[in-house]
Amino acid sequence: MPESEFTPFETLQRILSRWWLVVILAVLGGLLGWTFQLFHAPVYEATADLTVAMDFTKHELTQYEEDHAFSAAGAIIRSIAVQDQVIAAAQADGISITPYQLEQMTSSEGMLSAWEIHVRDQDPQLAAELVNLWAQAADEALNTALDHAVHASQLQAQITLLESCLASVPGTGLVAIPPPAPKECGRYSLAEIQTSLQAWTDELVLERQHSLGILSIMEFALTGTASIPEEPVLFDRAGLIVAGTMIGLVLGVWVTSSRKVPGSG
Repeated sequence: MPESEFTPFETLQRILSRWWLVVILAVLGGLLGWTFQLFHAPVYEATADLTVAMDFTKHELTQYEEDHAFSAAGAIIRSIAVQDQVIAAAQADGISITPYQLEQMTSSEGMLSAWEIHVRDQDPQLAAELVNLWAQAADEALNTALDHAVHASQLQAQITLLESCLASVPGTGLVAIPPPAPKECGRYSLAEIQTSLQAWTDELVLERQHSLGILSIMEFALTGTASIPEEPVLFDRAGLIVAGTMIGLVLGVWVTSSRKVPGSG
């Protein structure tokens, strides 16, 4: 039989004949996992949820427009303005944290019609407090932007009406299609229409800037606040010990199943 041929029975015999080596390597692996944990404190993760909805009965969107609006919500959640609010609120609660520290601890993730906000820290209570402060600040910022978007939509409707009124004024050379209702336009003179159009157009520009890409058909809600996490997501003692043991076990099986044990004659 060729020297390199693999036979399950002989391989199992070699492993069983040197079972003590498998056990030693497994124990050493577990000890290494335990030792590693001594120098790395467990890290906990707290998560809060923000729901993003759109009322398509008011206005239909292309897929690009829908994706852009959803991304705009994420940009607000991660914005410097929201970050500054979180830091101020944390300091008011006696939590000292810098923008760099907060950035390293936090992350956000868009999932279908929701945004998840995550905060990781070695202190599970601190992680929960910070993620809830972040979610509250983000929710307020999103709804503030939504208020501006709704106002912009209202201004656009008023501007459209006045433009149709302007088109119905004799001598302008414009024809309104469809023609505006006389009761809507008869109240305004040409000068009043022009003045109001300019003022509302200027205001519309500002409102659209303050809406930060949010649309008037969107709705936001803080649907899930974080509780204090009980299980770590990183450097869990039991998990590291098990992982080290399994690595040692696999290494032991590999070493003992070879035809020649390293170091032997």
